[in-house]
Amino acid sequence: MLKGDFIGVKEDANVFVLEKRFAVKETGRAILRATALGLYFAELNGARVGDAFLTPGWTSYNKMLQVQEYDVTPLVKAGENVLSFTVGEGWYKGRLTWVSKTCLYGEKSAVCAELTVNGAAVAETGADWTARESAIRFSGIYDGETVDLTCDRKALTPCVVAFDKSALAEQIGGYVRNTERLAVKEVIHTPKGELVYDFGQNIAGVAEIRTPENFDGTIVMRFAEILVDGNFYTDNLRSAKATDSFTAKGAHTFSPEFTFHGFRYMKMEGAELPAESVSALVRHTDMERTGLIETGDELFDRFFQNVVWGQRGNFVDIPTDCPQRDERLGWTGDINAFCRTAAYNYDIRAFMKKWLADVRNEQTETGEIPHVVPDALGWHGADALWSDAAVMIPWTLYQMYGDISFLSENFAMIKKYLAAKEANTENGLVVRGHEYADWLALDGEKFKDNIRGRTDRKFLTSVFYAADLKIAADIAAVLGDSSEKGYRRRREEVISAIRAEYVTPNGRVASDTMTAQALALHFDIVPQECKPALVQVLAENAAAHEYRVTTGFSGTPFLLFALADNGCFDTACKILMNEEYPGWLYEVKMGATTVWERWDSLTPDGKPNPDGMNSYNHYAYGSVMEFVYRRVAGIEAAAPGFEKIKVAPRPCEGLARLRAEYDSVRGKICSSYECKDGKIVYRIRTPEGVPAQICLPGEAPIETDGGEFTYERAADGLPVG
Repeated sequence: MLKGDFIGVKEDANVFVLEKRFAVKETGRAILRATALGLYFAELNGARVGDAFLTPGWTSYNKMLQVQEYDVTPLVKAGENVLSFTVGEGWYKGRLTWVSKTCLYGEKSAVCAELTVNGAAVAETGADWTARESAIRFSGIYDGETVDLTCDRKALTPCVVAFDKSALAEQIGGYVRNTERLAVKEVIHTPKGELVYDFGQNIAGVAEIRTPENFDGTIVMRFAEILVDGNFYTDNLRSAKATDSFTAKGAHTFSPEFTFHGFRYMKMEGAELPAESVSALVRHTDMERTGLIETGDELFDRFFQNVVWGQRGNFVDIPTDCPQRDERLGWTGDINAFCRTAAYNYDIRAFMKKWLADVRNEQTETGEIPHVVPDALGWHGADALWSDAAVMIPWTLYQMYGDISFLSENFAMIKKYLAAKEANTENGLVVRGHEYADWLALDGEKFKDNIRGRTDRKFLTSVFYAADLKIAADIAAVLGDSSEKGYRRRREEVISAIRAEYVTPNGRVASDTMTAQALALHFDIVPQECKPALVQVLAENAAAHEYRVTTGFSGTPFLLFALADNGCFDTACKILMNEEYPGWLYEVKMGATTVWERWDSLTPDGKPNPDGMNSYNHYAYGSVMEFVYRRVAGIEAAAPGFEKIKVAPRPCEGLARLRAEYDSVRGKICSSYECKDGKIVYRIRTPEGVPAQICLPGEAPIETDGGEFTYERAADGLPVG
């Protein structure tokens, strides 16, 4: 599918340049197709090709390597032309993970490309290309980039690098691009005398600087998410150096090519440039925005923006956990928790298609799913929420987009995974295997390791197994697969086993955590007649904790749904709107501009959590915005892909008004309410020609085929304001 050899250099070069001179007699439509073992960018006659960064992206390279295509017609001229590629190690052979793995996929970076004009090849990568050192002296995903425009660039020796081209695939995901430019908000001279530029927003990206005509020297830039006691703080980056260095004479504009940082603050050494010569480039996978929530409440609106910024900062080619430290890995549990929120915020179809292809490629022979995809750690299993992403995410994406290929492409993987999960069971319960459990929950007992929460791990993973079985049965029904009945029967057996072991006849759950109670309600573990009693216990539990969040990664996405869907919507709203630690709005009050990894990543005294592992840009807890879209704004797919729509707004205590929009695959849906002068006004819009059901609180559903609707009701008794 791609002509040309994979070409690298014999020398041990972190970054190098390959170049080819060629002649064109007659210009016409010119197409460049390229990929790399590592990262690359191309230049044609001195002009950079395209606006994508970090190509070809991160995949399980030896099983799938994406090929990019560029229309370079305006750049090709009659006569002599020069095509060059600058190639870096990137994820392919650069340092990865906190244990500093290198050469994970191969020992030599290389590029493969072909350029055609009017369908005829005019340049293909081969041993006849020339090679030299780059002005980029070093580049690493974690450590940053060093550029020296004054250095000698010695000739290197090109060589052919063996690679099985059967792994080549057309570009599936979107491209990483610079999507926004942020100006310096404030120039700070810290108590330690550091020169720091504050961009006002925690992002994934790079800094861009412009040197003056009289410049001669080296500028070093370091990056941080927070200041502590007013000083630059990088301890949470662990071993990631996150340092860019630029050496030059005269006026130049510099921004890195083969790295990115997670930062709000940039410390500069070697010069003091004016604020107008410094900016931040927001760099992530380019996606179409589809969702919006606005309330007029300053804290809540800032929190929604934090969720969106967290998604932008962690959708850098793969769905990562964080963009700043020596990690930035595709943790399956994080994206499983956040997937539907992500799909409301942005069109993530192509992004997730690409990542799910790697989930399939990385599945073990025995069916287990890696904890991170691509599998940079070698850890895999059948962990609740984490490995369960193989089942739950395809179903979520099918619900949001109605694209049956999310099911058909992944059902074989799902079957294989459920067989691996079944191998860990005894008497219907999952009793073996590694578990992250309710990761980072704040319900542990003092003096005990509570990083995985206090919820019984066998209960938790068995509940998720039952949920997986239901999804598998539903997928089988959609695909007409004969396994449907078997999965439904097995789910009933697992639920019966959970009830026998963990649920009393009156519906109490053996684990008294909010997570256990929420999961038992949300996934129908307790019998229907026992739900009122259990939800009352959960509501009392919430009140006893003063409506503060104690749940971790596994419980948080389901907590508010469990309450609201079982008659305690007001309790759910109290938790949502709580401004005290721990809670979502507490983070905003502490100055957060993205969502944190831990509820206490920054303690009330303004200090980082002393236990470490503090990321200030993690989207997992931002999963709560799904609840706001689906239960407060009430925008819901009543059939996969919004073929039928349900809009059921419910005013939330503390939010006197709310406006939400979602641009679904069937058209834009708008839902708003506003409480004013003793009345509440609902304004709803659904796409023309799409069956929709409008459900106002306490009223019979209204059936419609689309349009704009306004309803005015008395606000008496509604918990708003």
